[in-house]
Amino acid sequence: MKTSIATVSINGSLEEKLKSISKMGFKGVEIFENDFLVHDLKPKEIKKIVSDYGLEISLFQPFRDFEGMPEPYRSRAFDRAKKKFDIMNELGAKTILVCSNTSNLAVGGIDRAADDFNELGEIAKNRNIFIGYEALAWGKYISDHRDAWEIVRRANHNNVGIILDSFHTLSRDINLDSIASIPKEKIFIVQIADAPKYNMDLLFWSRHFRNMPGQGDLNVLDFMQTLYNTGYDNWISLEIFNDQFRKDNRDVIAKDGYRSLINLSKKNEIVERTKIKKIEFLEFSVKKEELNIIHALFNSLGFVKVGHHKTKNIILYVFGNVKFIINAEIASNEKNGEFNPYAFGLVVDNVQSTLKRCKALKINNVKDFYLKNKFKMNLIEDNGQYIFLIDNKKWQNDFNFLDQVNQNSNLEFDHIAISVEHSTLLSSVLFYKSLFECKKISNTDIIDPSGIIKSHVIENKSKTFKIVINSAENNETLTSQLRKKKYISNIQHIALRTDDIFKLSKKFNELGLKTLKISDNYYDDIDAKFGLETNILKKIKENNILYDEDSDGSFFQIYTTLINNSFFFEFLQRNKSYDGYGANNAIFRISAQKKLIYGCHT
Repeated sequence: MKTSIATVSINGSLEEKLKSISKMGFKGVEIFENDFLVHDLKPKEIKKIVSDYGLEISLFQPFRDFEGMPEPYRSRAFDRAKKKFDIMNELGAKTILVCSNTSNLAVGGIDRAADDFNELGEIAKNRNIFIGYEALAWGKYISDHRDAWEIVRRANHNNVGIILDSFHTLSRDINLDSIASIPKEKIFIVQIADAPKYNMDLLFWSRHFRNMPGQGDLNVLDFMQTLYNTGYDNWISLEIFNDQFRKDNRDVIAKDGYRSLINLSKKNEIVERTKIKKIEFLEFSVKKEELNIIHALFNSLGFVKVGHHKTKNIILYVFGNVKFIINAEIASNEKNGEFNPYAFGLVVDNVQSTLKRCKALKINNVKDFYLKNKFKMNLIEDNGQYIFLIDNKKWQNDFNFLDQVNQNSNLEFDHIAISVEHSTLLSSVLFYKSLFECKKISNTDIIDPSGIIKSHVIENKSKTFKIVINSAENNETLTSQLRKKKYISNIQHIALRTDDIFKLSKKFNELGLKTLKISDNYYDDIDAKFGLETNILKKIKENNILYDEDSDGSFFQIYTTLINNSFFFEFLQRNKSYDGYGANNAIFRISAQKKLIYGCHT
């Protein structure tokens, strides 16, 4: 794949942008005209900088309001084009993007536009320039790539071709099969962008909410597969207009952009995404002097100590099919080490293949960390997310096991929730979607009394791996407040699934576990909303159990109080086919947690 990105996609000066683009592995760059115009250097000097960074100019853009103009505007458009072509020759740019006309002065007509492009093609030919015509989704007459292709076809000039843009096609739900009729040699460049699904003005949507492929909701994968079926093998370029990206770290944005393109590679160009079988364990860091306290906590949660590492101060606890590893080695090596969940282990189909894909996607393999502490498992990290990769049971050989205790209880990992900076939310979504065979299931706004929490749910097909990624712009929200207290990881919420919430609740009472107190007003509302049987309503109220239901089934939740003021556990039961996460209950849980922290509802 010939990877490229438009300079408009990241912030900074032109030189700063080129440095980041080159650093992250791109081979080409689209020079956005404004980035060139505000620069003091001459075109030939910019050409040298581009070359020194090992880049090639894939496109110069945009050239607006060209086709279908009446005189004298038509002549002016041709004069503008000639001057742009001369500048491009000095820059070393071979292809220019001409977008469909949006001017109120323009006159419609396929043949009229084709004649204009044929004439412009002759001018371009004499200057060794190629013209790519793009249908803007909001073009006055041409807003569909099928019409743009018909104009290019009728123009019948070797120097005139089409530029396809996934946003302009997918935002209008245009049938992708139409791309198959375009000869690959007439596709001069392909621009790729994703976006969340919004029902809004197309121009505003495009100019403010585009994001990297895999971060949004558009069907970019099918677009790319249709493109590959034509045999196209030229530039694939990112053109991203996004207000958040314009103020975020340009290296992070450029890395995400590169990762998103690699994720779109043909199957024979990169190791396929990894299949996750299940979550094997969750690992916590703890100070040695706190081990007795943690032991008491885990006992109150129903977990039993079953093993101790042969050479390290690492302990294994188990409850049902859930394994917790308590690591007193890591926190002891950190100045501010505290009791926190910092990583989880995933059973994958092939660790070595996963590591190869990590390398291609520029995901860190934390080798030095492991060599220092003599660990044997592979650990990867991205944006503060630490994951052990496992494809066998050998890790258990490091433990001396105690006598197994028959707990006669079923407990499974349901999901893990992490909290990330608002600026890295989409980056985290892309991390999981590009490395693992999973997809984004939902995008929900959670109400916190202090603001909105954005929540994205990622799942694999078998639903044996589910992760919830939360972020908030307001620093007073609970998710932001708890994240400030984390010292090494962003894991904030561990949800464990049982098949008998009332039996589990009874066990918690016997073990002395203090659960999160839910207000009586909540249960009055539940009674009015769902009309539960009196004995069920009494049980859930007595045990601080939250309830939800939909057309597919019902849902029960119990929460612990905050642990170390930084994370908490949820125990849940899903009945029938309920597949949600109890989002309607989040505000009540958050309010109860904030009351514990601040002594009042805030």
